[in-house]
Amino acid sequence: MPRITAAHEQEVRDRIVAAAVRVFSDKGFHSSTIADVCRESGLSVGAIYTYFASKEALFRQSCDLIAARGLEELAERLAGASHTAERMAIAIELYIETIDEYAGAPGQISLVQAWAEADREPGVREMLAARRERLVGAGQVLVYQGISAGELPPWIDVDAVTRAFLALLDGLLLQRIEAGGAYRPADLRRRAGAMVELILAAVRATPPGAADTARSADAPGAVGSAEAAPTA
Repeated sequence: MPRITAAHEQEVRDRIVAAAVRVFSDKGFHSSTIADVCRESGLSVGAIYTYFASKEALFRQSCDLIAARGLEELAERLAGASHTAERMAIAIELYIETIDEYAGAPGQISLVQAWAEADREPGVREMLAARRERLVGAGQVLVYQGISAGELPPWIDVDAVTRAFLALLDGLLLQRIEAGGAYRPADLRRRAGAMVELILAAVRATPPGAADTARSADAPGAVGSAEAAPTA
């Protein structure tokens, strides 16, 4: 009997997951069955259960694959960027490009099903949280690069800004779904671009609290103000 190599096992596992991604994207989690994955992959039920204990486990792995794709490509695209605004535009463009499909496979729109299951499936929720942290890590690198280059002020809350930016990106996904047949990628690019311009303008402005301090210092009667009452 020929020995099954680790490479062969990984190949079969990848084949199952790729088939499951297509099935779940097409039929949804609840309407999909292991039999559907068997037909899509061309493998037997026994082969599926050799690698995955349940439909839920296969769903988690499928969603994780969708969530993890693109980070390597993002790093490659960002390598040629010269400033923060360009890096943010690149991240937005890649996200929009991969909403419906990515490399011939279902895109990030499939994650909506994962969000729907997250409250009932702790494993799915954990996978989504892990996705978020991976993206946060990549986003924080982008923000710190901007700070180091003097394009972003050092006082900004890097974690908060990064998570807000990711919320913006996932919001584009929801807008795409709501648009249905009227969806146009150009609409998302315009909206996201306008928000990035606003974010960059805001973080380059006076640090939080500084404007209030300045107004207080200039108020009539304030110590050091032009209108302060003369001393006796």
